[in-house]
Amino acid sequence: MGETKDTSTRGPRVRSSSTLEDSGSSSIAILSQLTEPDFVTNYRDAMRPVLLRGGCAVWSACQRWAPQYFDRVAGSLTVPVKTLDSGNIKVSSWRLAEYVRFIMEQPPRADEVSLNPGAIPYCHDIPLLGLVETLAADCQPFPAAFLSPWYRQHWWRYSQFFMGPAGTITPLHFDSLLSHNLFFQIYGTKTFTIIPPTQANLCGRRGWRWFEVDPDQPDYERFPQYRNATPVAITVTAGDMLYMPPGTLHHVRSLSSSISFNIDWHTEQSVLDALTQPPNEIPTEVKYYNAITALAILAKIPETITFPLYRPYLSYVS
Repeated sequence: MGETKDTSTRGPRVRSSSTLEDSGSSSIAILSQLTEPDFVTNYRDAMRPVLLRGGCAVWSACQRWAPQYFDRVAGSLTVPVKTLDSGNIKVSSWRLAEYVRFIMEQPPRADEVSLNPGAIPYCHDIPLLGLVETLAADCQPFPAAFLSPWYRQHWWRYSQFFMGPAGTITPLHFDSLLSHNLFFQIYGTKTFTIIPPTQANLCGRRGWRWFEVDPDQPDYERFPQYRNATPVAITVTAGDMLYMPPGTLHHVRSLSSSISFNIDWHTEQSVLDALTQPPNEIPTEVKYYNAITALAILAKIPETITFPLYRPYLSYVS
């Protein structure tokens, strides 16, 4: 596997001795069942992604949650909706009911999907389950034991929600806090393209966590080093649960109208790893939220004190 020596594009330092294998779904474990001890030993601590087919399929959410459902239960809420403009995120405010009508009545044109998917408005990364806490009852039994203890009692408060039409994308990136990522696909289908953090220097890094390479249509003239990357594309369908280790690069495209949510969460080891990133590379806000998380996870400061300080992260646009 080739490497470049351009330190300006090196990836975040993560504790990992493993890398993803060559492209193909077989390079990510795909399981139909997974116990908490197996998850901790073979995936979380081993820093290996895993897809659990049907991992949340028994939830009521997988039967109830469709765009119209959120019109009924939360239509009056004002939520941020994001579009991409020349690589910059633009945020506008919509009533959730208006956004549902957009999904149902104004599907994106084929040229929007193929030529400029970032222009499709996307209800992306919002703490909806924390705003409408009754939604958590639709997500039972929830695998809270997969998370660190700080997150378990009120896991829904730490979640971020995604809803959008076919063609919405999240460009290649890693999660801001270098946290573990547990992702739940509730409605519709998405394709994840996953690249290990050891290959970040091949992907045209921009800023702290974004990358210029489009794995769907790589520009090898601009990024010839990307030929040495080993991206893995995997389809995530309704009822699936996906785990990604800290620092994992991922690009996400919705193949249909889609509803999902994830939880970014730290272990004692991952928050220590995040706090020891080179200080000149990590944004001040990221340092702050990781410091708050360290107080909770390492110093055992009660959630009643730490969560109000952490809550703004759930609406942080980076």
